[in-house]
Amino acid sequence: MATIHDLIEVTQISPDTTYSRAAGNVIGVVDNVTSAALDDGEFDIGDSIRIGGQTYSITRIREASNSGRFTLEDGTSRSFDPGSESNLPAVFLTVSDGSVTRHFIIPNDSYGDMRIAEIRTGSLTDVAGSDAAVISTTNNTVDVVCFVTGARIRTATGETAVEAIRVGDLIATRDNGLQPVRAILRTEVAPGQMDHRLKPVAFEVGSLGPGLPHRRLCVSPHHRMLVTDPSGRHVLAPAKALTHRHGVRVLQGKRSVSYFHIVFSRHEIIWANGAMIESFYPGPMALRAMSAETLAQVRAIFGSDSAADGDAQHRAAAPALAVPALAVPALAVPALAVPALAAPVLAVQAARRRARALCGAMP
Repeated sequence: MATIHDLIEVTQISPDTTYSRAAGNVIGVVDNVTSAALDDGEFDIGDSIRIGGQTYSITRIREASNSGRFTLEDGTSRSFDPGSESNLPAVFLTVSDGSVTRHFIIPNDSYGDMRIAEIRTGSLTDVAGSDAAVISTTNNTVDVVCFVTGARIRTATGETAVEAIRVGDLIATRDNGLQPVRAILRTEVAPGQMDHRLKPVAFEVGSLGPGLPHRRLCVSPHHRMLVTDPSGRHVLAPAKALTHRHGVRVLQGKRSVSYFHIVFSRHEIIWANGAMIESFYPGPMALRAMSAETLAQVRAIFGSDSAADGDAQHRAAAPALAVPALAVPALAVPALAVPALAAPVLAVQAARRRARALCGAMP
């Protein structure tokens, strides 16, 4: 059975378009796509292929009709130009299982290993005869440089990208108004470390309710989202427990990921892309994974390295949901709507004074 690798998944395939993680239109890289239909050495319209255990049919195959490029992390470029359909430099593949449509840009094996910062398409055209030779049968190290960045966090001055937030910035919280950031924890996960327990979970627009999130949101599998259980109680559920919902899925394939956690003086509920999520919680699992340096930083903020004390500083901002497998479908209720942020000038000034006391002078 034929196996192909290094399928770069994008949100759609369009001519004259730049794809990158920063632009939010690159999903990741998928390996180990299998199909007996590809044993003839060709992608054909209607061929069935298996991706992550799911069967899809090829619905469209395109090629470059003028020059495009892969721009690498080091700033160099590798172009893909019109070529022979017996060995195209790049194939643009669309597949569907009848309800979900996925789009892939597949580089030729001749490019070898690539750490791609962005992809730029030129003009595209459907292949002649509805088929093209299979490419990318070698499992190269193709990595789209991927940060779980771009999440827009609600602040005193509007929505701000998580990677732009700094210690002392004022963030809107559900329970305690504007609160200053005490620290930002960042965890880097290299492609070689990316097993199923660390793969990001993506929430598409509307997957948590109408307009929630209002743009695609990627979080770590253990990051907890505020949802409503069938009894109407607001609970925190890990992202990995919500993948049964339409529009929520684990991102497969190879990628480098940076996970961000925003630390306040206590556990808070904040807004990311309009959805309600938790801030950093100093629970036992999180603390065990920390370096000695980061643990010391957390202790300096919380005064303890345990969340079991039960006082307000260590108490969770909402009940945490235990997630036995059979209980997961019960979470089919939309998340909370986002109320208007009331942040008059005097409130912001007062919050800034508190922030100075905690974090030092702010500009």
